[in-house]
Amino acid sequence: MRCNELHIIPPLIKTHVDNGWQQDFWVKKSTMGQRKQQQGVHSRRAKARAYRVYLIQVVLVGLISVVLWLFSGQTAALSSLAAAAIYLIPNVYFASRALKHRNGDSARHVLAQMYVSEIWKMGMTALLFAAVFMLVRPLSPFSLFGTYILLHLTGWVAQVMLNNRFQKL
Repeated sequence: MRCNELHIIPPLIKTHVDNGWQQDFWVKKSTMGQRKQQQGVHSRRAKARAYRVYLIQVVLVGLISVVLWLFSGQTAALSSLAAAAIYLIPNVYFASRALKHRNGDSARHVLAQMYVSEIWKMGMTALLFAAVFMLVRPLSPFSLFGTYILLHLTGWVAQVMLNNRFQKL
């Protein structure tokens, strides 16, 4: 049996340096990446959790719209549905784009994708608010902004409730 097979002597790895000559380094073998875990498991779990939160919010908006339709009329209910569209369309876009896993992505690329997705989400939200204010007549601002703020709050609460780590505190 050779010493190298027992991992007593680390393997010699040749690397290229910027100025063109090679330098020898003694590098210990790494165990990173040798686990048989499939890549992208965390992003798939995060995406599933985000979609569960969106499903909870859709059900909540349905209930709010029905209650507003019964007690405040059609304008308040439609304004509430417009707020749901303003909130959910950009957020679902963000979750689908930012949490998409591609094999071999570097951390820098994933972070850049998150920033780009967030910028698109903010732009879509601003454009949807502008479109609703210009195109929807009559509009109930109280039900529009109230539902929008309520969806933000339920998103935060639902994420905390679905994450078991926070429940242990």
